[in-house]
Amino acid sequence: MQTALRFETPENVAVQYQPAGLGSRFVAWIVDQLLLWVCMFLVFVGLLAAGVSFDFVFEPSPDHAREDRALWYFIGLMTLIWGLGSIAYFGVCELLFRGQTIGKRNLNIRVIKANGFQLDAGSILVRTLFRVIDHLPPMWLFAIISRLSQRAGDMVAGTIVVFDQPASLSSMRSILGTRKVAEAQFRFDLSLLKRLNGTDYLAVERVLERLPNLQFDEQDSLLDVYTNQIAKKLSIDPPPIDQRRIFLEDLFAAELRRQDRNLG
Repeated sequence: MQTALRFETPENVAVQYQPAGLGSRFVAWIVDQLLLWVCMFLVFVGLLAAGVSFDFVFEPSPDHAREDRALWYFIGLMTLIWGLGSIAYFGVCELLFRGQTIGKRNLNIRVIKANGFQLDAGSILVRTLFRVIDHLPPMWLFAIISRLSQRAGDMVAGTIVVFDQPASLSSMRSILGTRKVAEAQFRFDLSLLKRLNGTDYLAVERVLERLPNLQFDEQDSLLDVYTNQIAKKLSIDPPPIDQRRIFLEDLFAAELRRQDRNLG
């Protein structure tokens, strides 16, 4: 098993990820490719249904030139649809779903920056464009010899694929995962939750996990620093001093509910 990757947030809270292996990445890729082929077929059928004429492909020609022309035309058309569709599918999914495609979500893996933070648009663009050459067999060696199973696009974009859950789960998920909205003192809608990234939520989990092992003054100091940072990112006022722990618990519970509903 690969060694977990450890990062520290600006608030000095440690989080760690387990790199995804080639097997998980390959299965996710297969799922995504199947979806792409289904979409390609539907696009092709849609072109036919829309009345797009392909008669010029079958114009009379000597010998077998007509059959050859038709074969290469349809191969070219499907390659074009697949190429554009692949770039659009992977790019849009990873942008909207915070580093995940449908295949990656089913395998519980996602793409993050090599420094542990959420993907940005520039990194998504680079690694998506590199898919054009990463699909060539010689380029597969990059993922095989890479310590973190990075393909060439990952290396250039500075990204890695990791399992979506932290390397060791805390009890916070089981405790707060069942908390109902009605029990929350602080409410967070979807727009607020999306202002934070995966690293922020893992840091919140680590903070809540560490609190029972700290002295009261240490707890107050950690809660003071981190709730102020979170409130600033959410563009809201920080909670009262005596309610900061509840604030983080309600925030993390709301994110767990959002993940459970797969709202992306």
